[in-house]
Amino acid sequence: MNHKKTTSFLVILLTLALLLPSYPIPAAAATTQKETRYATISESVITLRVGKTKQLKCSGISGKITWKSSKPSVATVTSKGVVKAIKPGKATISATSSNLIGTLKCEVRVSSKITQKQARKKLLSLQKKYPEGMSWTNENQQYYWAATNCQCYGCIAFAGKLSDAVFGKNAPVKTHKNFDKIKVGDHIRIGSVHSVIVTQKKEDSVIVAEGNYNSSVHWGREITRAELKQSGFYVDTRY
Repeated sequence: MNHKKTTSFLVILLTLALLLPSYPIPAAAATTQKETRYATISESVITLRVGKTKQLKCSGISGKITWKSSKPSVATVTSKGVVKAIKPGKATISATSSNLIGTLKCEVRVSSKITQKQARKKLLSLQKKYPEGMSWTNENQQYYWAATNCQCYGCIAFAGKLSDAVFGKNAPVKTHKNFDKIKVGDHIRIGSVHSVIVTQKKEDSVIVAEGNYNSSVHWGREITRAELKQSGFYVDTRY
C-alpha cells in the first residue's frame, strides 16, 4: 500500500469513529455511584460508658449491611448495628455492603468514667431498693462480683451490687491504698474483714453505705482517716 492509499484509509476510519453514537453509563454502574455518593451512617463518633449500647443505622444503601468492630474487646456490634461498650478504649465500627463502594465508619470511645456527683446520685437512689435496716448477712446474701472475680457474701456482696449498679458490671477495677485518692462510689475493704461503699468523701473521713453492719443494711456511718489507717485498708476504684 502506497502513502496516498494509507492516508485515505486513515481518513475513512477517523470519519467513521466520529459518526458512531456514544452510549450512557450502564444503569447498574450509575446506581452504585449514587449509593456511594449519598450513603451515610447515623453517627461518626460516639462515646459510651462500659455496659451501655447504641444503635447505629445506615441510609442510602441497598442490600445486606455487614457490621464489624476493629476491637471487639473494647466494643462489639451485632448484625443489626447495635454497639455495646465492653471496656475503656477506642474501636472503629465499619459498615459495608455489596452495593457500596468503600466503607462507612463510626469511632467508638468507651469510658468507665462518671462524675462523683453522678455516682452519688445513683448510690442514694438505691436506698429505696436497699432500705435502712434491711436484713443482710453472710447467710442470706451472696453475689458474684465479676469485676473482682469474687463469689461474695454479706458486706462485700452488698458492696459489689452497689458498685456494679453505679459503674456497670464490665467496668474494670483498680486497687490502691491512698486515702486522698478515695472517690464517691469506691469500695473500701477495712482490715480484710468488712466492706463499705463511699457515698461522700470529706477531707479526713468518708460517709459510707454498708451491708451486714449489725446484720443489716446501714447508710450514713462516718469513718475517719485515722480509723482506716489503724485498721488497715485498701480501695477498689472504677474511675
